[in-house]
Amino acid sequence: MTDAVLPDASADDLSGTSPASTASDRTSPVGIPRIGLAPVTAPTPRPTPAVRSHTLLVDSQPRRLRRAEDLLDLVLAVVGALATIVLAIYAHETTTGVTQDVQNVLTTVLRQILVLPLQAVEGLATFLIPVTVLLTRLFQGSWRSALQGALGALGGWFAGLFIYQMLVTWAPEALVAGLTVTASGTAQIGVSAIFAALAGLLTGAGDRRTSTTVRVAWGVVWVIVGLTVLRSALTLPGALLSVLIGRAVGILVRLALGVDDRRAHGVALIRALRRAGVDAVRVVRMDPAPDPRAWTVTTDAPLGYTERVRETPLAAPVDLSPPPDTAGTPDADAAVGPSAHPAPAPAAEGEAAPPSSRPPHQAPIHTESANTIAPADDVETAAALAEAHSSALTEGRPSVHRVYAVWDSQGVRRDVTVLDADRQVAGFLAGLWDRVRVRGLSPTRDLSVRPAAEHAVLMTLEARRVGVRTPALLGLAEAQESVILVTEHVADARSFDALGSDVPEAVLDQLWEQVAAAHASGLAHRELDGSHVVVDAREQVWLLDWDSGETASNEISRRVDLAQALALIASAVGVERAIASASRALSTQQLASIAPMLQKVVLPDSTRQAMGRRGTVLQELRDALVALTPTAHAEPARLTRFSTRTVIMAVVALAALWTLLARMNLEQISEAVRQANAWWILAALIFSLATYVGAGLALVAFSPVRLGVLRSTEVHLASSVVSLVAPAGVGGAAINLRFLARKGVPTAIGVATVALVQVVQFAVTVLLLVLLAALTGRSTGLTLPSGWIMLAAVVLVAAVAAALLIPRVRSFLWDKIEPTYRQVWPRVVWILSNPRRLALGVGGTLLLSLSYVLAFGASLWAFGYTLPFSVLAITYLASNTVGSVVPSPGGIGPVEIALTAGLVASGIPSGVALSAAIVYRLVTFWIPIPVGWLSLQRLQREGDL
Repeated sequence: MTDAVLPDASADDLSGTSPASTASDRTSPVGIPRIGLAPVTAPTPRPTPAVRSHTLLVDSQPRRLRRAEDLLDLVLAVVGALATIVLAIYAHETTTGVTQDVQNVLTTVLRQILVLPLQAVEGLATFLIPVTVLLTRLFQGSWRSALQGALGALGGWFAGLFIYQMLVTWAPEALVAGLTVTASGTAQIGVSAIFAALAGLLTGAGDRRTSTTVRVAWGVVWVIVGLTVLRSALTLPGALLSVLIGRAVGILVRLALGVDDRRAHGVALIRALRRAGVDAVRVVRMDPAPDPRAWTVTTDAPLGYTERVRETPLAAPVDLSPPPDTAGTPDADAAVGPSAHPAPAPAAEGEAAPPSSRPPHQAPIHTESANTIAPADDVETAAALAEAHSSALTEGRPSVHRVYAVWDSQGVRRDVTVLDADRQVAGFLAGLWDRVRVRGLSPTRDLSVRPAAEHAVLMTLEARRVGVRTPALLGLAEAQESVILVTEHVADARSFDALGSDVPEAVLDQLWEQVAAAHASGLAHRELDGSHVVVDAREQVWLLDWDSGETASNEISRRVDLAQALALIASAVGVERAIASASRALSTQQLASIAPMLQKVVLPDSTRQAMGRRGTVLQELRDALVALTPTAHAEPARLTRFSTRTVIMAVVALAALWTLLARMNLEQISEAVRQANAWWILAALIFSLATYVGAGLALVAFSPVRLGVLRSTEVHLASSVVSLVAPAGVGGAAINLRFLARKGVPTAIGVATVALVQVVQFAVTVLLLVLLAALTGRSTGLTLPSGWIMLAAVVLVAAVAAALLIPRVRSFLWDKIEPTYRQVWPRVVWILSNPRRLALGVGGTLLLSLSYVLAFGASLWAFGYTLPFSVLAITYLASNTVGSVVPSPGGIGPVEIALTAGLVASGIPSGVALSAAIVYRLVTFWIPIPVGWLSLQRLQREGDL
């Protein structure tokens, strides 16, 4: 039986007068009554909330969180404090001037008049802020937040006092001068423990975005900080340092004790699902969660998004017309009373029920309370989890998301992805690191969860539009600090990794077809791995999780997609079948473009792990692609800006530079430059040009085709231009590879030849070092390191030897060495069978190294200082090798620092050492660049490069 819905009854209905006829007379167009007196009516009782749904929820109970966002805030606070200290030391005049400008806003007399009121305001605010914040937290029932605020205030107070004592005891004079203020005729360091306590209190008590009290209190704190600087009680750096100290302590308290979970859970989650249009009956967590339990959730939330009119008329409309004749009208008095909805009479048997008097879209009123959650102890949690489990949709998926299985009232299953703000920050930090480290290939992640969800929605809709098989988006809602995405469920989904090696060829072809459909419209997925590629019950391929994708993608992103798909297939079915499937689906140009992208840095973690179990899959794929497309370049493209090793070396180089500059004597440098001998500088330039001849002889000797010495020398001269933008040694290798390819040398053999040249150069350098060290003995000016350093070196060698005894370490090192070994060893066998070529190659390499040593010696002799040749050679070879380890463009910076440090260690004055290093780099690196640019242009015109 269906209840019919009629409009509400009113007095006008009973009298026969149409409400529409008087509405315009009584009210304005927006419902505001016209001027007049309104009768007082009794308020209508508020109805009991209507229960619209009962939902079974299987999820873990909310717990206190330790957020990555707080860790980021802590790092920023510490960095800000260090920056403030540096500012106080090195920009003392600037900060003093800024403070003076702020104080000059008020005249001296006016400032003296306002000192007492300002102090009173500061003292009152300092008292009221803790009381207000703590009492507000206690009245709201947030005892933990109040405790955290109190601990933050106490910790900030003690931290401020501790920092103050440290500054008084150990701070350098420059820092003390930047933080010192003169109050009441007494000079003191301006670090306020009170401000540190206030900052610790507000940071520990909660976030500004969730608490109005905390937000207003922060504004007051910054106002009194400004007033304190204005009346010369603190310097500007001291005030900022005080606040940052307290904030760091408050964040530490939050990290130690955790914060309240403000993500969508329980009732909020079910209400958000209903807002997204899902009448959920069962909601079961699919991704791993600690201690999942069953709950029953009741809610009165309607389906879909609804509008609530918040503009309330000032009073009921005034009826100025004469009252109609109500004689003989039954229940007329009741009709104009407080309730105009008479109870319907019960229907007789066999008759239709009278129409319901409920307003439209209002469910029947129950006496049961709505928006509640209670444990469902009679539900078997393990059975519910097993029914919802889908390894393809949970294992390997991004950990920044929560995933739920949802069944609606019609029995239809859907998948729900919940994006949480705290997890989004962790993903943002990982993405930020990738964006800094990798050139244009890292997924773009937003810090805020809402833009991230909107990007995921855009990518999903675009992928569906262009025909890519991906789950359709069915709903979207936001609740608290979470955003909920509802998508269709892929029935009986299996991840690509779970298919094993018996993947049908049709499935492989479908994967390439899906990727091609996305690329044809400019879409790039950028995370193609076994968890994002699934196969349903009908052997159809689906591409999931487009939230890391890119619209209007560049060519590199699409090439990376192809490389990821090829690596994924190869890790499952082997290299041969992977190449066969790619050759069926891709053009020759696309196949050739994949080889440079086959690098671990662009592959997802799961694919890298799968390849690690199979050995050298990437190298096998590159070799197979080169064999299939001989014009392809097997040399990996340079995608990473730097590695972890680069960061460590850069830090070491900066520390060395700081130490070196601290010992520099500018007067000594200027005196050395004035007395420099120009003829020795010219000799250094001649020796520098001889290095290109030596490099050309080595390339001619090791090349599998006949090359001219002059042309090879000119090629190496042209490589000096590339060294400006490539690390030391990398630019020359790239130019040599290009030159060999132009001469008809296959790419694989060309790479092996260039690698052989570099290996021989390294071996000759090491042999020279060992030979010179053996011949030199104690006749050099070099001093042996201290006993502790020698002991540390012995311990290091022993540790390396012990590590080599571990099979896993040996396997790791072999994985690193094996690709180079496989490339170089056939060329080594070939060169050993040609003694004349071997002698020419070793002779060219010796000429290269000795010419560099002589150029370095001539740069030193130009300033009137000499060293024995053996000491000079050891100093150059060791220093240049250490400086070249840091992969800066052309070795600019690290090489100069290492050469200067080596000369200083040999007894050369620091000013002369730096001048000699600069002259050496001038004649060997900077002067050849213009000539090299002309050579590069000529070689390109003639087709040699």
